[in-house]
Amino acid sequence: MTVTVSNNPNAIATYLACDVASADPSQIIVLLYEGAIYRIGQAVQEMEKQNALAAGIAIYRALAIVGELRKSLNLEEGGEIARNLDRLYLHMHEELVKGHLAKQTQPLERVRTLLTELNSSWRQVASQVKNMLDARAGAPPPPMMPAGLAAYQQPDAAPRLTLIA
Repeated sequence: MTVTVSNNPNAIATYLACDVASADPSQIIVLLYEGAIYRIGQAVQEMEKQNALAAGIAIYRALAIVGELRKSLNLEEGGEIARNLDRLYLHMHEELVKGHLAKQTQPLERVRTLLTELNSSWRQVASQVKNMLDARAGAPPPPMMPAGLAAYQQPDAAPRLTLIA
């Protein structure tokens, strides 16, 4: 029997954990959005099948992700953008709960649309951050300042301070 990633849940979990561990903050936001979008899609499918338990679990997971997105905001330093995102995440939370309680997919679809639009923007940000980091990695290192004995063996062209006792 050949074990592949596709039929080994532990391998998938390990892969995803490595993906998150090596991601920068903007990539983590993208991964969170994708996770929420996926879970909402699951919830919609389960609601259409009238599987309330599975739909509830998927909505619970989407709510947890939206909650993490909300907790990650720095409202003090983020200014108006952070406050607007906070309100938007709160609205998403309310819509998900409303859709779940009413057993309606429309509120869930509205949240999924919002998350998809935000994810598109964050993907652009993550791409720009990656390009900047890659450019820094390819750039030559800054010149080293002399240290130790080499720092004191400079030519005597510059005046030196002398101590008078």
